[in-house]
Amino acid sequence: MASNMEGSIHRGCDFIFDFNCFTCQETDRNTEADFYCEECSKFYCSKCVEYHNYLYKKHAILSKENISLWPETDVVEQEKCKEHQKEKLTIFCEEHNVLICHVCHFHNHQ
Repeated sequence: MASNMEGSIHRGCDFIFDFNCFTCQETDRNTEADFYCEECSKFYCSKCVEYHNYLYKKHAILSKENISLWPETDVVEQEKCKEHQKEKLTIFCEEHNVLICHVCHFHNHQ
């Protein structure tokens, strides 16, 4: 079942972060990034950065203490549906544990 979450998105929802972990995102997990690698130009959570650091010992990692050096993100773009780019994510589907737009809700999440 889906419920309206538009207000939560704009107030600071737990499901949308300013910086998402790149590795977690590739495996369909939603995890906030705690580190940024300048060499890879990617964000990592505290768990994934351990693997990154093991593989790439010479890469410069910036923690949140240096967040001012991280690249800027466009949260507005993160609020848009990946399948329907002109639509905002306004609904949370509890069955699939995902934010969706009204078009996705109509076609795939009733």
